[in-house]
Amino acid sequence: MSLTRTIAPAIADLPTDLSIVPEVKYASSGARMHVYKNHIQPVVRIEFVFKAGKWYQPKAGVASLTAKMLKEGTAFHTAKEIADTVDYYGASLEITHGFDRATVTLYCLSKFLPFLLPLTFEIIQQPSFPEKEFALMKQRVIQTLTVDKQKNGYLATETFTGALYGKYHPYTTFISEEEISALRLTDLQDFHSQAYTFPSSEIFITGDITDAAVEGILTLITSQKASSLQEPVISPLKGHAEDRLIIEKTSNDLQASIRAGKPIIHPSHPDYPALYLLNHVLGGYFGSRLMKNIREDKGFTYGIYSSLSHKEHSSLFSIGTDTKGDKIEETLAEILKEIALLRNELVPENELATTKKHLAGKFLSDHATLFDKMDKYKSNTILNLGTDFSSQLLEKIADLEASQLLEAANKYFQEEDLLQVVTGGATK
Repeated sequence: MSLTRTIAPAIADLPTDLSIVPEVKYASSGARMHVYKNHIQPVVRIEFVFKAGKWYQPKAGVASLTAKMLKEGTAFHTAKEIADTVDYYGASLEITHGFDRATVTLYCLSKFLPFLLPLTFEIIQQPSFPEKEFALMKQRVIQTLTVDKQKNGYLATETFTGALYGKYHPYTTFISEEEISALRLTDLQDFHSQAYTFPSSEIFITGDITDAAVEGILTLITSQKASSLQEPVISPLKGHAEDRLIIEKTSNDLQASIRAGKPIIHPSHPDYPALYLLNHVLGGYFGSRLMKNIREDKGFTYGIYSSLSHKEHSSLFSIGTDTKGDKIEETLAEILKEIALLRNELVPENELATTKKHLAGKFLSDHATLFDKMDKYKSNTILNLGTDFSSQLLEKIADLEASQLLEAANKYFQEEDLLQVVTGGATK
């Protein structure tokens, strides 16, 4: 068989079935457990997801510090003993927090699960909240916050989210050093007792686990009483500030941070596939229009992106970049120009085909491993989307035409709806 090197090989169609369907078990307490077994590798990951994010905190900083303090000691183990035990078994025990949820994640070899699972439950249920560690934790958080507030990027996001949601909304990034200093240990203890309870939790188990271990976990999460945590009363989304353009000076006039965007539709909306593809054309990858124009052609920035991000009670379209301090007006003008082009001209067929192929590859890469697939399943579950949401989204994107993107651009990318925030730099 002869090989002609002057002819590129055909691009094969990528698979579109990305879904997994874990077994769902329901505890009598109200908790749900999602189990996806796979015995190819002797590794298991267990994620305990609680309604313990910023959305539920009674005071600023409570959710964050509560999560950070869980591994600082329990009723039976010090922080060092916890760390030494996890290291001894070559495991990983992580605690993360976000705007809506907090997650305690255990990774380990399946044969060590009987030794590490009791410690994980102990950290969740019986943290000691040592006073000394709490004081040091507050000090570290304040120091980090002081440094962050000197950065244009941090300030831009803070101003942007504050203008969109209102300064003290749980989906903003604003917090002050004074609010951290004012926190008391009882604030964390009360929040922990209400938020870190299994009846309102979701548990995601992935990998090599036995039926007996699954039933053991189910028994443990069933025995706990329901919490007194209440859904907070949050003011309706205020929309962006009266001024469509907000410019804030900082001590750094050599560089400026730009954020632009607006609230957007939930992924369950029928228009979402067109909006998703449209965002990718605009600024969703390295070959996007914003990158080609503002980075490659103009040289105003090292990188610029647009994205669709989703929380449980809000979705957001945003554009972000750090640009030269004397190129603010030009960068904003080019951003608006690219958005206007999407409203006024059809995306060329070759660009549309290239973007779809890139998205298909990205979807496949995002589902490359068992844990990747469970991550997507978890996200879809939290957002009340179907288990096959990603597969259906990819299939719908593949069928979209340029005319549908033009319609979506005119519906969702109107310039007057776009909030623009600039921090730093030198304006004319």
